[in-house]
Amino acid sequence: MISLRGKTAIVTGASRGIGLAIAKALAREGVKLALISRSKPPASAKGKFIGCDFADSEKIPDAIAAALKHLGKLDFVINNAGIFLEKSVPEISLAEWDKVLRVNLTAPFLICRETFSHLVKSKGRIVNVISSSAMQGYLHQSAYSTSKHGFLGFARSLALEAKPKGVHIYNLCPGGVETDLIKGSHLGARLKGQPMIQSADIAEMVVFLLRQPENIDVPEILIKRFDPKLK
Repeated sequence: MISLRGKTAIVTGASRGIGLAIAKALAREGVKLALISRSKPPASAKGKFIGCDFADSEKIPDAIAAALKHLGKLDFVINNAGIFLEKSVPEISLAEWDKVLRVNLTAPFLICRETFSHLVKSKGRIVNVISSSAMQGYLHQSAYSTSKHGFLGFARSLALEAKPKGVHIYNLCPGGVETDLIKGSHLGARLKGQPMIQSADIAEMVVFLLRQPENIDVPEILIKRFDPKLK
């Protein structure tokens, strides 16, 4: 496995949950970080904070430019930022639908577009933290699931463009992660008291992928919580 010390990375959604855990894990490995999120991460996250609301698509290129200026070069991009919506189809407003797609699908597209040429130079890597909702539908998650299906489809197509240029694309699709994203939702209530995946577990998977040798490809990983009671 390769060393990550001295490498550089952009991490999105780094203010809490999975993104914060990834930022901490990469910092421990000696990675120089640019942390892009709407809210400022806690002081325990080591890296340059760049504020950006991914619902405002026009601001994303400037945020990436600021990150690239800070890092100097770019080795890794961790697309993690996302929002959750749990409503039945008749209840979803057009504004809500559009926002979910902008944050969960358009933002990763723009981030990949703006960073791709830099990753080609470094033979870099992209880790997309997507969701198990990219692979199946869930009750009252039509907008969320649509955005994640789209994200996975985009990432699979991007991988075909990236491979001949030496850029690795890794897609992580976790389900049942204990984060603030599902707090107060019907999903959170349904999973309460059950064994859950922790943000730190996903962060360790990201580190594992980034440390793989150049000749190893792990395009997609579905991560499910292990519960002996589930059939």
